[in-house]
Amino acid sequence: MQKGLIFLKKNFPGLLVLGVALFVYAKTAAPTVSFWDSGEFIASAALLQIPHPPGAPFYLMLARVFSLMAPDATSVAFFVNLLSAVASAFTVFFSYKILKLFFQMVRDTDKLYPVWIEELAAVSGALLFAFTDTFWYSAVEAEVYALSLFFSAITFYIVLKWFVQKQASPRLFFLGVFLLGLSIGVHLLNLLMTPVFVLLFFWKQFGYNFQSTLKGLLVGFVVLGGLFLGLVSNGLWPAMKLEILLVNQWGFPQHSGLVSWFVLLTVVLVVGLTFTFRKHPVVHFCFMIVFLLFMGWTSYLMVPVRAAAKPDINMNAPDNVFAMQDYINRTQYGSRPLLVGPHAWAQAEDWKDTYRYAFDEAQSSYVNVPSGSVFGFSEEDYVLFPRMYSRQSHHIEGYEWWSGLDGEFDSPELSHQLDFFLKYQVGHSYLRYLMWNFVGRQNDEQGHGDIVSGNWVTGIDFIDGQMIGSREHLHSGEAYNAAANQYYGLPLIFILIGFFFLLNAGRGRMRVLLLLGTIFLISGLLLVIYLNQPPYEPRERDYVYVASFWALAMLAALGIYSLLKTICRFSGSTLTVGLSGFLLFLAGPGLLFSVNLNDHDRSERYVARDLAVSQLRSCPANSILFTYGDNDTYPLWYVQQIESVRPDVRLVNLGLLHTNWYQEYIRQAQIGNDGLKMTLPKSFYRDNAAEFFPVSSIHSAPEAADVVLKQLATAMSDNDEKHLADNRLHPAWEMTLSNGKTLQMSIQRQYLSIGDLALYDIVVTNGDKRPVCFTRNMEMQSLGGISDHLKGLGLVWKLSSSAELDAGSQGSLDQKMAVFTDSISIGGNETWLDNTCRQALSASGYRTVTLELARELLAGGDKEKARKVLGKSIKEWPFSPMQNQRQMLDMAKLMQMSDDTKSASTLVENIVYVNLLDLYSFYYSGFDLEYLKRRYCGFFTELHDLALQLEMEERAVELEMELQMICSF
Repeated sequence: MQKGLIFLKKNFPGLLVLGVALFVYAKTAAPTVSFWDSGEFIASAALLQIPHPPGAPFYLMLARVFSLMAPDATSVAFFVNLLSAVASAFTVFFSYKILKLFFQMVRDTDKLYPVWIEELAAVSGALLFAFTDTFWYSAVEAEVYALSLFFSAITFYIVLKWFVQKQASPRLFFLGVFLLGLSIGVHLLNLLMTPVFVLLFFWKQFGYNFQSTLKGLLVGFVVLGGLFLGLVSNGLWPAMKLEILLVNQWGFPQHSGLVSWFVLLTVVLVVGLTFTFRKHPVVHFCFMIVFLLFMGWTSYLMVPVRAAAKPDINMNAPDNVFAMQDYINRTQYGSRPLLVGPHAWAQAEDWKDTYRYAFDEAQSSYVNVPSGSVFGFSEEDYVLFPRMYSRQSHHIEGYEWWSGLDGEFDSPELSHQLDFFLKYQVGHSYLRYLMWNFVGRQNDEQGHGDIVSGNWVTGIDFIDGQMIGSREHLHSGEAYNAAANQYYGLPLIFILIGFFFLLNAGRGRMRVLLLLGTIFLISGLLLVIYLNQPPYEPRERDYVYVASFWALAMLAALGIYSLLKTICRFSGSTLTVGLSGFLLFLAGPGLLFSVNLNDHDRSERYVARDLAVSQLRSCPANSILFTYGDNDTYPLWYVQQIESVRPDVRLVNLGLLHTNWYQEYIRQAQIGNDGLKMTLPKSFYRDNAAEFFPVSSIHSAPEAADVVLKQLATAMSDNDEKHLADNRLHPAWEMTLSNGKTLQMSIQRQYLSIGDLALYDIVVTNGDKRPVCFTRNMEMQSLGGISDHLKGLGLVWKLSSSAELDAGSQGSLDQKMAVFTDSISIGGNETWLDNTCRQALSASGYRTVTLELARELLAGGDKEKARKVLGKSIKEWPFSPMQNQRQMLDMAKLMQMSDDTKSASTLVENIVYVNLLDLYSFYYSGFDLEYLKRRYCGFFTELHDLALQLEMEERAVELEMELQMICSF
């Protein structure tokens, strides 16, 4: 008992930090699945499946343990989310412990200050980081980044503790190395800490001086490069060579090469450790480092083992050494040039097909199959430091906007590349994120360079007004956005004070600055260079740079420490110093917590789950449902596999259909669901991965779709390429639907890719047996002729015949009403939805479905049901300034038509207020008057007319005045 009290007294501040962080994260954690990768990770962890490359096997195994604690299926997601909460809380705890070591390193031996100053500064710094925007966001959902930073924190603490201790055991250093290797199974970003560990090792062995520092940094970066190029990128290269030798040439079973390499490497390391022990200490040390890293890396053995079991989620199907190599290296996502490469406007002169090894079960050997094409460019198109490289049209548009280059007439020079790098990649995609965390954030809208979305702000009007326009008339997306978090730059001020404190002469200060500076640069600016991010990413990527924000938070703690020391030096009063410390605490973590709580609390957020369930329940029984992106696929995987919602619906992701592994994957049966049949054989897709197939432009009578596919398979199997070229794919196809109706499709394209063929193959081969549906956020151009035959049913499109599309019967309307009222439910008590939720709801077509159904009901004279539909919609997704205001106006019109004048008036009141606020903001921020006319004249005219109909005379007069001023009404 006495020992326990002594331990508690000694470690109380650290335990307090841990307890506060854990309580806050657990209390604000998402109760179920979130958007983006969360659904995939939860389903993969609970059932030990294979998520997207490069995988996270150790994370999945830990998350599996947490999932086993769940009392029922609906709680699995929350318990997997808790892994991030626990990992983040311990990251905060080890941040506190690291800060205590830093204070020990910089402590003045000739001056004595109260011990509690260090404790207070360490607590303040750790909790300041705990409540930063980016870190808190990842702490409350199932993602790898929380556990990834935990490994960075604990390994850094262990190695730093080994460095600080005078008689430190090398076991601490070796433990840090092992944890570094283990962290590879969570995320590869953890390897970025390698130069820091090598630097500490050099200081420990050779003392702190300029030469040891320079050598330590150089060796550290060399080791980091070796780990990435050796262990990660090419670690399986010897195994691949052995696999071909043993399997293809010597007739051994599959995986012989992989097993042999693993056994051989283990034997070499064990023998090396044994024979160098105490005889060759340097060589023994090197063997020990490699052995520990290898031990940690072996968590990846889970990937081929589980992939071979063919689970329902089996991304890339990495069940052999060649697929594993592609999986770890994220081959399917392509590569980005770093130092030299073709610019974005380069014209391809030629191309060559690339190949990969695939295992042929019939031959019991590996065969070379096409995997894509690599374009060749002129030497003149290769540039240094290619920051503008992507040839996708929307990326090129972004390059030109940010750099001012007109690629059609001007050749991009190095100056243009540097301009884009500094303005977009450094300024917009990194420094903006940094300022979000330590200065303030305008709102949570995804920013692309405009003044109303996702900028950093201070909360000080005369500063913010210089960057984003009028602060007298705030845009509604900022004034009423819970993520409009303003810190007045106070955390950044602490960071600057800490930086200048370390710059001043003093014991150990330069060493701490070098350590934090190295972490900051590697995980910040150098990572920006490595990632080479193009514009218009699908989401904000601030979570990638969280380690650099962590380093800055520790610098802020040193700033608080410096301020407390200064106050203590000038005032001998404990009360004065204590009060100052309390105020500094409030200005740091206190401010961040109070401002960030409302938009980081996800304890009532069920939108991702509800939307996924509603989409599945919108489908007829035994349907095939095509999805497209992450946010309309991963939550569906979760609710199907974990909560067993509508397992009869077979999900197919269009974004993956161009890959050979997925074309085989969809043929496999899943729990509660048969595999899909395909007319084209597996060998066709395997052997034509890089092909495009021409379509005839001569229109003629439709031909049976399955016949067209069989003819194509026959022509390709006979290698009759001339026959295929002379007889292009028939452009008009006819097929039968599951209800017996006939459908005719027109393939209005010049070519079909292998992914297009897979889509048509699935629809044609299975459409006569199973209903075919598509989520409403589908890119219609990706569907070709299918898009002309889609009929709305709840939150999905259903493939229908012409007769069904033309039908407007009461039975059809009753079915739509039943689906909307019984199958669609976006309930929940949360009043604030972040940008991701708003985008997902908008893309799902939820509001569009509401408007379509209400119009049909009103056309049929059923005002009561129309009121019910509109009321349900506005209750489940209440009005907010961040929604589509045109749809809100349409909602108000339909409410008025359905005699719900009270609800219509309330909605019009909100629409008028919000849009007038935006108009004033745009006007006083200097927006072009013609732009304002285009945006508001027609809209305000309709709104004015509706206000008159609702007898809202004051609002009508307001609108009339604005129309007269702007539009000459």
